[in-house]
Amino acid sequence: MNIRTIAPGLLLVGLFTLQSATSRGQEAIGSATSVKPQAEANTRMLSGGSTVYSKELIRTGDAGVADLRFHDNSNLSVGPKSSVRLDKFVYDPNKSAGSVAVEATRGSFRFVTGSQSKGSYQVKTPYGTLGIRG
Repeated sequence: MNIRTIAPGLLLVGLFTLQSATSRGQEAIGSATSVKPQAEANTRMLSGGSTVYSKELIRTGDAGVADLRFHDNSNLSVGPKSSVRLDKFVYDPNKSAGSVAVEATRGSFRFVTGSQSKGSYQVKTPYGTLGIRG
């Protein structure tokens, strides 16, 4: 075999490995409990049980709905035609403390706080920021 015929294949394998390693390098902050009919996190499709990571952009299509549960048992439901960035998630289960920040840039969402008794939640929208401190 010639190196010129092998090189493009090796490049593709390297790119897929790098993308996979990048997702594993980030800390998982929760998972999708339900996705109907489809939603994506950055460029990957979400399904029930999919892991979600900090800094990901969750997008839904015309009829898409995604329900997410985070490690502190807070819930985020993202409605149709929506975009929500999972900016920050810090949680220490031993202290029931941490902070959560999401940015809703388009569409509708519902956020229900979790088990953090000491911490803060921040929801940014194009029109303002809502902050909740425990």
